[in-house]
Amino acid sequence: MNEVVRYERDGAVAHIVLDRPPLNAYDARMRWELEVAWRRAAGDTDARVVVLRAEGKHFCAGADLKNPGEPAPPDATPMRAWEQMTFVRNLAKPTIAVVQGACVGGGQAFAFPCDLIFCSDDAFFRDPLIEMGVGGIHSPIHVWLYGPRLAKEMLFSGQSVPARRLYEMGAVNRVCPREELLVDAVAYAKEIADHDADALHQAKRSVDLTMDIMGQHSIEGRFAEALEQSWQPPAGPTSTE
Repeated sequence: MNEVVRYERDGAVAHIVLDRPPLNAYDARMRWELEVAWRRAAGDTDARVVVLRAEGKHFCAGADLKNPGEPAPPDATPMRAWEQMTFVRNLAKPTIAVVQGACVGGGQAFAFPCDLIFCSDDAFFRDPLIEMGVGGIHSPIHVWLYGPRLAKEMLFSGQSVPARRLYEMGAVNRVCPREELLVDAVAYAKEIADHDADALHQAKRSVDLTMDIMGQHSIEGRFAEALEQSWQPPAGPTSTE
C-alpha cells in the first residue's frame, strides 16, 4: 500500500508531503502517517528545518467524509488531535507550512502549529462545520491565528477567507503565485537552515513561551478537554467551495 504522507530530505531541509489524491482530504490513516512523519522529523538530526507541503491542487480539503477509509481509532479525539498539534508546535526546529488552494476544516490544524505559513495567491482557509451543525471545534486556535472577530466571522458563516486577506492581517507570512510558492518556501528554509540550530530553537522558544504566558497553550488544552467530554464526529460531505 502506497504511503499517503511521504518523508523526504534535501540536505538540511526535511519535507513532509501530503499525497492523497484528489484533494488531500484526510482519513485516519493519513493522520497516523502524518504523526509518524513529524516524529521522524523530530528525530532526524540532519534535518534543521521542516517543510510541510502537499501535492496537487489543494493543501487539504478537510476530513474525507465520502471515502473515510479505515475507521478512526478510539483515540482519534479532540484531545488526541490537540496533543499532536502541540508536538509539532514544540518541535525544536523551525517549521514551514506551504499552502496552496484549499485549507479546510481539520486541514487547518495541520498548518496551524507550524511556525510560518507560506501561501499561494489562490489559497483560502475555511471552516465549514457550522453547516454540519457543529460549532467551534478549533475555536481557540482560530482566535490565536486569525483574531477573535475574523474567527467568529469564519465560524458563523463557514465562508472562505483568502490568503491575501490573512497576509494583510499578519496571520500568514507570504503570498505568491502558485508556480513560485514551493521555490520561495524552500529557498527560505535553506537560508535559515544555515543558522545555528540552538539559536534557532532559542528564538522559536522565546516567541512560543510569550504566547504561552498570554494563555494560548492553556486555553487550547482546556477547550480540548471540555470538547472531548461531549465529542461526536460530524457527518456530511467534504467541500472545497
